[in-house]
Amino acid sequence: MKQTPYRREPGALVLSCFVFCILSLAANNIQSLTVRAHDRPRNGSLSGQPLSAAAQFDDPYSDFRNARYSNAGLLNERDELKLGTQLHREVTKKFNLTDAGLDRVERVGQRCAKASLRPGLLYKFHVIQSRQINGFSLPGGHVYVTTALLRLADENELASVLAHEVGHIVARHSLKTLKASQEYDDIAKQLGELTGVAGDVARDLGVALGRMIGAGFLTVHSRDEEREADFLGVRAMPRAGFDPQGMVTMFQKLERVEQQNSNLLGSLFSDHPDAQERIDNTRYEIARMKRSR
Repeated sequence: MKQTPYRREPGALVLSCFVFCILSLAANNIQSLTVRAHDRPRNGSLSGQPLSAAAQFDDPYSDFRNARYSNAGLLNERDELKLGTQLHREVTKKFNLTDAGLDRVERVGQRCAKASLRPGLLYKFHVIQSRQINGFSLPGGHVYVTTALLRLADENELASVLAHEVGHIVARHSLKTLKASQEYDDIAKQLGELTGVAGDVARDLGVALGRMIGAGFLTVHSRDEEREADFLGVRAMPRAGFDPQGMVTMFQKLERVEQQNSNLLGSLFSDHPDAQERIDNTRYEIARMKRSR
């Protein structure tokens, strides 16, 4: 018996073609999205995209852009200043302070401080005699850099370090660390009772704070806190009249030093975000600042 060949109805043929086209378009779109996700430019190179797209996908500082800074919930500013004075006394016991390069640090540092988001605080800059490349800050406006760092950094690079350290003070990072410590209640009580730099209260407080300084408790920060200080620092640099590119070149110098002799690096680099990440983030922010002019 001869079989009749199978014949597709015209409607079924049209429907099959339509479904095939839809599936093809969907596959192409998925492939395109995948390619864009993998090839998405980083580090501020979103030249063809609006700023909102950059902020949504690539902004490393999105958590800090709308931050508001104050002493609310922490030590009040009066006690913060007392704390800074006591901490500085302990620093002078642990480190050898020098006037070498101090005029330069004071001049650059005060410009960075006035351009910060906390310009009303009285900042005091100090130089520590040390072969380690380091910088740190303490509550109450005290900022320290080493003679080794001064030899390494040019003017803009020094400004990047000082603006970064001022950023820690602006964000009250050390005060937040202190608030989370077991010693906070005792220290806050002693600060409230403190009327001078001598006496039993000052002595007891000095012992507690000396231990903290020795352990680096108030000078070593989390990676997010370092990112926030980078952000605040690089934003302040143009307002202070410095080239923010100095932060990039400073990180590059620190990266080279780390590769050659990591023992020369102090807490300025230990436990911080990866150097290349900080370079990329800084370049992103510089590009963003240029676009917003």
